[in-house]
Amino acid sequence: MSQAHETVQRKLARLAVRLTPDQDALIRDAAATSGQSISEFVTTAALTRAEDTLVDRRLFRLDDQAWAEFSAILDRPAQRLPELAALLNDPAPWDEAV
Repeated sequence: MSQAHETVQRKLARLAVRLTPDQDALIRDAAATSGQSISEFVTTAALTRAEDTLVDRRLFRLDDQAWAEFSAILDRPAQRLPELAALLNDPAPWDEAV
């Protein structure tokens, strides 16, 4: 889900965590340094980490609109990209004789 779409949605879910005083201070300092509220900072960090964790998974969860867009992209005819063809036809640097 894109961040632009998320800003339009009303945020109803809550997430509570227990922290040590040192963890709390670190997060508050980092949020202040980045110019974000604690909520924005923690949400952004958690979403980034979640996306990084799930990026290589083989299971995709998409809503109906996202699935329709994904399917349309997959159904498009392939396009020849001359730059990519040239790159793939060039020998790899490690294959070239020294």
